[in-house]
Amino acid sequence: MELMGYEFMDTQPAYSKIDEQLRTEGIVFGDFDSRTEGWWLLERDAPSPNEKAIVETLPYMQGSYDFSVFDDERYFENRTLTYKFKVVASPYADRKMLEHEIKRKLIPSKIQRLIDTHDANYFWKGKVQSVTLADDNKYQTLVATITFNCYPFAFAKNYEGSDIWDDVEFEHWVFQEVKFDVFETQKIVLTNIGSRSAICNVEVTGNVWIKGDNTELQVNQSNYQGVEIVLARGKNYFELAGKGTIYFKFRREEMI
Repeated sequence: MELMGYEFMDTQPAYSKIDEQLRTEGIVFGDFDSRTEGWWLLERDAPSPNEKAIVETLPYMQGSYDFSVFDDERYFENRTLTYKFKVVASPYADRKMLEHEIKRKLIPSKIQRLIDTHDANYFWKGKVQSVTLADDNKYQTLVATITFNCYPFAFAKNYEGSDIWDDVEFEHWVFQEVKFDVFETQKIVLTNIGSRSAICNVEVTGNVWIKGDNTELQVNQSNYQGVEIVLARGKNYFELAGKGTIYFKFRREEMI
């Protein structure tokens, strides 16, 4: 269970003015923002996902064959993210309203972004799996446990090359050019420091030829939409030719 990075405080009813203090930790999912809805984050649980294991064994064989890795990547099931929140010093009528509201906003929601302030530079993609609530009339508290079913990797909030200074994580970052003016043949490198390969789209003006490992494309203003290039982890080398501009648009996917 990951509790790292949160600021906890006593949430006993004696703190009658607790809602006047700023809630800084929480989640945003669609129209639901736990911080503005009055919920205090108590716990966050984000275990690693289970692998899609493909294992075979033979009689009289020591060990087994593991075919789970393909093209230098491991593949995973969706992962479960669980959050526990608490409302304190709240009358019964208000707690009942909050219970209705949290279910109304979360349960019908489609698959979309889940933003967790614990990992502010990333977002998850998934849907609500369950919302359970426990009311304590003695202490006038309400505890909500929200479980999400999410894609196994988190997505970087910004596209590579954005290099927004406040979002830079120097321990895990690469500054790189992703937009190029093409007037003559030139060689470029795109670096993917993510945990798996990344899908890269392009935006083009003029006519540009792209050549790389397993990639040979001619793109222009009329056909670039829908073009996808797979960027392996690490450095990806390409050669550009033609005349125009090209923007390589991709996000990292991280196992965090």
